[in-house]
Amino acid sequence: MTALISKLSAFLGVGVVVGTISGLFGIGGGVLMVPAIIFLWHREPNVAVATSLAVMIPGSIAGVARHHFSYGAVDWRLAAALAVGTVIGTFALGAPLANYLHPETLKKGFGILLVVSGLKMSGVFDFITSGATSLLQSIMAMIH
Repeated sequence: MTALISKLSAFLGVGVVVGTISGLFGIGGGVLMVPAIIFLWHREPNVAVATSLAVMIPGSIAGVARHHFSYGAVDWRLAAALAVGTVIGTFALGAPLANYLHPETLKKGFGILLVVSGLKMSGVFDFITSGATSLLQSIMAMIH
């Protein structure tokens, strides 16, 4: 009985954390749930990805409903346009690739995506780009 309560607490805890962050930032499925499933429940990456997609359906519906009905914050035209490509990409490319790639390759690719996304969102790339541009401009000024 204690083991069952412990498992249920872990499921609920991870779900609440992922749901909160998902509702706050519009992320969750891949970014948070996949690593949780891999590291806490020791599933292969392709299983974690597929399970995460299934888990996020009710959470996404709840989040969309709350953002739409409480705040009017959903751009339905943009959502519809993006959804078409998302469905095609997920069905035709993403799901087959997730099951074709070696689990370690999938984990490494996922990690790189998270790092690059984090750096971009935090403005680090903008800082690097502006620094590199300034350096090149200084070098060009010295040459001329």
